[in-house]
Amino acid sequence: MVSDSGYPLRFELLCSIMIPISIKVSLDFVKSLYAKFIDWDEEMYDRETDTPAHAANTAISEDLGQVEYILTDKTGTLTENKMIFRRCCIGGTLYGNESGDALKDVELLNAVANNSPNVIKFLTVMALCNTVIPIKSPSGAISYKAQSQDEDALVNAASNLHVVLVGKNGNNAEIHFNRRVIQYEILDILEFTSDRKRMSVVVSDSQSGKIFLLSKGTDEAILPLAYSGQQIKTFVDAVDKYAQLGLRTLCLGWRELSLEEYLEWSRLFKEASSALIDREWKVAEVCQKLEHTLDILGISAIEDRLQAGVPETIEILRQSGINFWMLTGDKQSTAIQIALLCNLISSEPKGQLLYINGKTEDEVARSLERVLLTMRITSSEPKELAFVVDGWALEIILTRYKEAFTELAVLSKTAICCRVTPSQKAQLVKLLKSCDYRTLAIGDGGNDVRMIQQAHIGVGISGREGLQAARAADYSIGKFRFLKRLILVHGRYSYNRTAFLSQYSFYKSLLICFIQILFSFVSGIAGTSLFNSVSLMAYNVFYTSIPVLTTILDKDLSEKTVTQNPEILLYCQAGRLLNPSTFAGWFGRSLYHATAVFLITIHAYANEKSEMEELSMVALSGSIWLQAFVVTLEMNSFTFLQFLAIWGNFAAFYIINFCISSIPSAGMYTIMFRLCRQPLYWITMLLISGVGMGPVIALKYFRYTYRPSAINILQKAERSRGPMYTLVNLESQLRSEKDNAAINSISTTPVKNKTSIYEPLLSDSPMASRRSLASSSFDIFQPSQPRVPASYPRNIKTS
Repeated sequence: MVSDSGYPLRFELLCSIMIPISIKVSLDFVKSLYAKFIDWDEEMYDRETDTPAHAANTAISEDLGQVEYILTDKTGTLTENKMIFRRCCIGGTLYGNESGDALKDVELLNAVANNSPNVIKFLTVMALCNTVIPIKSPSGAISYKAQSQDEDALVNAASNLHVVLVGKNGNNAEIHFNRRVIQYEILDILEFTSDRKRMSVVVSDSQSGKIFLLSKGTDEAILPLAYSGQQIKTFVDAVDKYAQLGLRTLCLGWRELSLEEYLEWSRLFKEASSALIDREWKVAEVCQKLEHTLDILGISAIEDRLQAGVPETIEILRQSGINFWMLTGDKQSTAIQIALLCNLISSEPKGQLLYINGKTEDEVARSLERVLLTMRITSSEPKELAFVVDGWALEIILTRYKEAFTELAVLSKTAICCRVTPSQKAQLVKLLKSCDYRTLAIGDGGNDVRMIQQAHIGVGISGREGLQAARAADYSIGKFRFLKRLILVHGRYSYNRTAFLSQYSFYKSLLICFIQILFSFVSGIAGTSLFNSVSLMAYNVFYTSIPVLTTILDKDLSEKTVTQNPEILLYCQAGRLLNPSTFAGWFGRSLYHATAVFLITIHAYANEKSEMEELSMVALSGSIWLQAFVVTLEMNSFTFLQFLAIWGNFAAFYIINFCISSIPSAGMYTIMFRLCRQPLYWITMLLISGVGMGPVIALKYFRYTYRPSAINILQKAERSRGPMYTLVNLESQLRSEKDNAAINSISTTPVKNKTSIYEPLLSDSPMASRRSLASSSFDIFQPSQPRVPASYPRNIKTS
């Protein structure tokens, strides 16, 4: 005989099924399928490069639907990374301005033909200052293999202008120019780094024996190294002009070295290169001793065109409430021009750029304070504000004024960060994560890896910069435009399905647990289980798990509607489908259903001489009936597989129990046969289903008909098979429905060409409550709490 002291422990053990152990297995299974859906998506297959989308991380698909900030690289991510040499400035003369192609500029061609010294030096630096490897085909044609697309464009441009890099054999380089063969010995290579922002090559002319330093880099890294007295204003103006056209600029210079100077420097360079401690710092210091008093030869301007679909993708994602930051190593003017072209920022008067500049701490502090004040004042206005900051000012800010910059980051919807290093990119991602925003970083090169790995979600583009970013990322895609489908379709569906699966798993466990608790009260808290262990195991593993797994095929809205109405992503960003209030709703449903099952079962069989196993089977059957109706009701779309899983599993419940009831040695021998012959059993099942599902269906109908959300209205439009709708006028429509419940049809605007910006924020929008203390009047459940202080207004696009 068991002592009374053991009853509480046995009661607690009965309640242990409240935690659904199977949820871990179920979630891992469906998440792996979400990843496969991405891999199998033919609409995200890039035929140009034969690159399919790939999900390397199977655990965060639902996070894609909650992205709030996208931090993107520019070159190779927003652009094609197909560099084309367009213009140049040599010795103060601009080439390519009229035709837009310097290679066809008659004046430049004549200068090459006449052996203009400045032009030949400029082309020689283009041909030699690189790490390009020439490859000669059997037919004699020469192609180039380059680590950087910039280098490839420069070497090919020099080749088209008759300064041809023919071959490299060890440290020897051979150039052909006007039927002349010029041999150079490459003595040292001063490699490019993100800190130095330039590279140099030390070469020796094999014929004359002279030693030259050839350098190329950004204007801020090369122009200050000009020899004293050289006029560089023309070059500065050319850089600004080219940058305003969205062209990538590089400055080229050279200097002749004496043998003694080179030998002394070479000794220091070898010592620094072989250092075991602080090698990079020592090498950079030694390089700086050689790179000075350069003769600035000119400026090259290279075009890098936008990828197809980038402006449309950014526009749609901004409508969905996602904010964009562009992090690039390019010059400020070039980055701004590209940002305008790809709809990242708007031109005046619709938009306004705020600049954070300065070389000293005081200048940067004043600039930051001015921009922050402007943001605070105009945050409620429809005008689009964006701030621009360069790498130098950003370094000071992240060191000294991080708190003020964090507030600015929260207030700003768009930012352009220029001349930033890979470490600064990672720091910016970390800063946004510290504000508890869901971040996504996307890039294509090795310099983006740190940023990608720092973000909540990393997306790599398999591009011309190699596969470093793609291999380090959670997801890899072929082109930037596929990001729209990755977030709006795969991310949103994954979040919706995971939210339902998680809460339903708790619901079904709580349902059977509450029945056990109610039975314990009737049995005097004796710790006796109403259900046997086999029934409980089958209930969790088979009877209720298989139907809900078909939610991986459920779609509340079609893919076309989702992409045409990106604003509905706001519901996922706010956590509207999975939060304490929605969980409380499922908790209440499980308690109500458990009470209905238990009370109806007890009262129906109160006067019957029933065995415990019969009562247990009636209660279990009632739970299975409710499960089938709940899953069916919560499904938004039906396929044959879903129908088979739900109702086929329902039929399998009876088939399995009939088989078990036919086994004499089983504890349930003949029970199912006896129950199914009783009309009372079927009346009880119908009563449980009616009482359990009646209020649920009534509440769902009330919400869907009289207090619909934006998603409900779009669902009505889809099911009516009328014209496709947008959310542009839904706010007024919802209000009119509240005032006049007799209105059965809603006047909406048919979709036309989506060239204008649609209003994403509705009065029932989950984000509306993040900017106001007043709750929405159109939704039953309250949205989740803001994840940033209330003093920071939510930076969602509203125009």
